[in-house]
Amino acid sequence: MILAALALPFAVVVIVLLIQRFSVPAFLALMAVAVAYGIATEMTFQSIGKAFGLGFVAALEQTGLLVMAGALAGRLLLKQPLPAPAAAIAGALAGLGGSASAGLALLQPAGRAVGVALTVLAAQALVAPSPLAVAAASVVHAGIASMAWIAVPVAIVAAAVGWWLFARGDRKSGRLSGRLSLGWLAIAIPIALLIVQSIAQMPSEPLGKGGAREFYTGISKPLVLAVLAIALAILLSRRWQPALLADTSWAPLLLAAGAAGGFARVLDETGMAELLAEYMLDPRLGLLVPFLAAATMKTMQGNSLSAVLTAAGMVEPMLPVLGLDSPTGRALAAAATGAGSIAICHVNDPFFWIATNMAGVTPAKGLRLIGLGSAVVALAALALLALLKLVL
Repeated sequence: MILAALALPFAVVVIVLLIQRFSVPAFLALMAVAVAYGIATEMTFQSIGKAFGLGFVAALEQTGLLVMAGALAGRLLLKQPLPAPAAAIAGALAGLGGSASAGLALLQPAGRAVGVALTVLAAQALVAPSPLAVAAASVVHAGIASMAWIAVPVAIVAAAVGWWLFARGDRKSGRLSGRLSLGWLAIAIPIALLIVQSIAQMPSEPLGKGGAREFYTGISKPLVLAVLAIALAILLSRRWQPALLADTSWAPLLLAAGAAGGFARVLDETGMAELLAEYMLDPRLGLLVPFLAAATMKTMQGNSLSAVLTAAGMVEPMLPVLGLDSPTGRALAAAATGAGSIAICHVNDPFFWIATNMAGVTPAKGLRLIGLGSAVVALAALALLALLKLVL
């Protein structure tokens, strides 16, 4: 297990070198390194293939169609990025949906990729009805309302810090003024449906049970959202553009997102993430415990929801000895778990590849802007939570 953890930074470096030095397509670099990593950590060929395949399919199911939809909507209709304030609001709303990668995939035409991406991550991790925030609150038995009044301002400030420090590195749209038009309904409506899906899936079932719940979750499936976004883009553009519809320039990004999901699943199969997270369970660390446990899980295996669920489950029995066994303390613990799941976003996360493609930067620069940016946003959130713990 320790070998698996030590091999991950080396694997990241190899992926970046293959892409930038030898011009290997991102998905092929991820596939090759996934196999090499599995062999180095003594996985069988069968388990490597099975894990990669499952992760690849899951990533494509969740984000693949929306990668295509966002790209086609941009080419058909949306020629300019959003103004900075509108882009920040769009990122925050996209983060409330069921998947950060899905929300960012739809927002590809929005531009201002780094700022938008970091905003999506902050909202996804901390603000209900995002599944991450709801899961953290549910596992540690924190009230959603109690968590919200703590986590919402923390998410706003942390996202603002990330935007201010890192958004200037966006090569594609950093100097453009942007324009908000009626055409953005092609993106806004699918994002609204993603938020509806998150609300419908909350444990309290506020939108109803049974058939009602199935309806709201059904209309938010990637296939429906992709068809809706493309249909709206065609209608709002007011002209038929078959050449643009036939464009498949989004295919390399789709394959990279799928391969990143496969690589993440191979990493998860080693069990190193859970093992390292257990080393973070030191009662002397207080509020750092849920943060470090979630951050370790996210960095090692790339899945934020899995990181939140696993870390929150580890931490919940420890809350009394951590001094967090009160309604406010549990809300702080849930928010700290969410904050930890922001960092570090890198090559094992499909979100990273969507963000770097939007920003038009190399993987190495993406690690500085998105990887380091996600760490800074997470640490800013933790600092604010620690301050709140002192005064509440």
